[in-house]
Amino acid sequence: MFVPQRVGKFIGKALSSILAGCLFIVTTSGLCPAGPEEAVSPHVTVSRDAVNGVSIEQSGRRLVVYGDPHSSWKTAERVLFTHSRRDVAWAGRALVDGGAESVVPADEAEQFSKVEDFWPAFWDKRFHDYAQQSTRVLVSPMRVSRTVREGDKILWQDLTVRVLDTPGYTQGAVSYLVEIDGLKYAFVGDLIYGDGRLLDLYSLQDAVPQARIGGYHGYAGRIGDHIASLRKVAEQKPDILVPARGPIIREPAATIDRLIRRLRATYENYLSISAGRWYFRDQYDILAVRALGSQGHVEWMPYAATIEKTPPDWIVPIQNSRLVLAHDRSGFLIDCGSRSIMDELGRLRTQGRLTSIDGLFITHYHDDHTEKINEFLRENRCPVYATPVMEDVLRQPGAYRLPAMTANAIDRLTVVSDGHRMSWKEFTLTFYDFPGQTIYHDALLVERNAGERIFFIGDSFTPSGLDDYCLQNRNLLGPGTGYLYCLDLLQDRVPADALLINEHVLEPFRFDAGQVEHMAETFRQRGELLRELLPWDGPNYGIDEQWARIHPYGQEVRASRWADLAVKVLNHSPTRNTFTVTLNAPDGCDVEPAKASVTTRPGQEVEIPFRLKVGTRPAGSVCVVTADIQVGPWDLRQWCEGLVKVTP
Repeated sequence: MFVPQRVGKFIGKALSSILAGCLFIVTTSGLCPAGPEEAVSPHVTVSRDAVNGVSIEQSGRRLVVYGDPHSSWKTAERVLFTHSRRDVAWAGRALVDGGAESVVPADEAEQFSKVEDFWPAFWDKRFHDYAQQSTRVLVSPMRVSRTVREGDKILWQDLTVRVLDTPGYTQGAVSYLVEIDGLKYAFVGDLIYGDGRLLDLYSLQDAVPQARIGGYHGYAGRIGDHIASLRKVAEQKPDILVPARGPIIREPAATIDRLIRRLRATYENYLSISAGRWYFRDQYDILAVRALGSQGHVEWMPYAATIEKTPPDWIVPIQNSRLVLAHDRSGFLIDCGSRSIMDELGRLRTQGRLTSIDGLFITHYHDDHTEKINEFLRENRCPVYATPVMEDVLRQPGAYRLPAMTANAIDRLTVVSDGHRMSWKEFTLTFYDFPGQTIYHDALLVERNAGERIFFIGDSFTPSGLDDYCLQNRNLLGPGTGYLYCLDLLQDRVPADALLINEHVLEPFRFDAGQVEHMAETFRQRGELLRELLPWDGPNYGIDEQWARIHPYGQEVRASRWADLAVKVLNHSPTRNTFTVTLNAPDGCDVEPAKASVTTRPGQEVEIPFRLKVGTRPAGSVCVVTADIQVGPWDLRQWCEGLVKVTP
């Protein structure tokens, strides 16, 4: 029987405060549990691990939220899941397999029960993917007993658990509210982490239909939904928030307000120098209102100071490609992503404006810039240039999980070093690494003997700013990386009078020195804002989904044959770190070794080699391998995945 409400509330809060002070140590990069369980109030216990398992006990019976991360409770009547992400849902699987009823969000039910359909289809769908939704999907299906959505009530013993729709971290997430021991609890999944923080920003990437913006262009597109969900929870005036991960929150109102302020500040910073405003001018006002409210204000950077209406006559725009024409009518092509580009080259030949193509330069791996290069090479025998940062992703695109991938490997590459200069006809060409729109990106400076200079920057800038609206492109923060590297290059190595050409923008443009410094300073400020928003000791962990990845992402192997793979980790911390990786393979597969560790310095990417042998399986079946990552206080289960397709 429960104690009276006022007495229970007093005892529960006092006990919670004592336990909070004694059992846990908060660090700058997460929460280090000093004990496996915390009695938050007389009938509620939280088992701390990679996931917060919540046990609500009454009359010898148990209701669980999230799961049982320590496998200490063994049985439960029901498990309440707030969302379907496998890096959380794993904790409840053993209880469900043991007979517990599973309660899941209605809008994510198929992500529990029908994942056997997802992975075989994803083998092909991972190419030309513009939705940019997380692939932290369950590897095998989980039985679903009941689906719930906002307004539903779950009756258990003499408790009534209310359901709220709280989309944000995932598209269909819910939260559960229940009063126990005189305290109002809210179980909010990954809606919040600790003291007004969020586990990562890339999980919010999504389409914004109200602004007619698709998933690829939707930087933290669910941020408006996320903020609305936080406010919805705050309106319920809970006493305690128990998220799926991280510290228990005992000052919900202040903590939620803090997270909303941090989200708004980060998003305002992003919008102010976003390249997307050039493409979606009016729609960006809609984005601002959705996230910042009608009273929100964005200090938009003025468009580039100099904008020419058309390129010089020696540059021919062809969709999102550019052709540089020499006096003798030979050409040098920048990118080739569609058949219609090749058709236009044919028309130029027929008109006598083009006699030959002497070279092709690839700015980045995206399919709209690479899809037809192999076809182009069958008709044009010429070198294809790229810098080393591009080589592997072009030669084996299926080894990567990135946006807008082509499935077509490009083998005929001439790899030139960063800063390499060469003469071609009346031009000097200089090749640069240029990790702007994506980490795998380069750029080409073309200087004409007559004095004109054009810097082909791929998709890295538009006249309104930085082209970083897709978080999955891996736009890294920090000096000497990502856009700060690109901006330094514009200031120090590219002639000030060079015009910039983004192949999706007809008009060449030029930033003045003040705009370049403004973008750099705004981007540096974003790093500081993200340090406040994210719980990691380096903000790149929260914006770089691929800091830990299985390589190759997809490979084909014969059953009963060993295949090599590696887990690559990029240390985004300011200190040396030891990463311990455990590889999880499907039943019937062998792994060597089962676990391995590597220590690496800040900013270094290293790989841990493994071997996998797939057991007897039908040809064409797809196996999913996942990796647990442990680093510092973090224990990240089933964090990244790789696909293995069985061949005859």
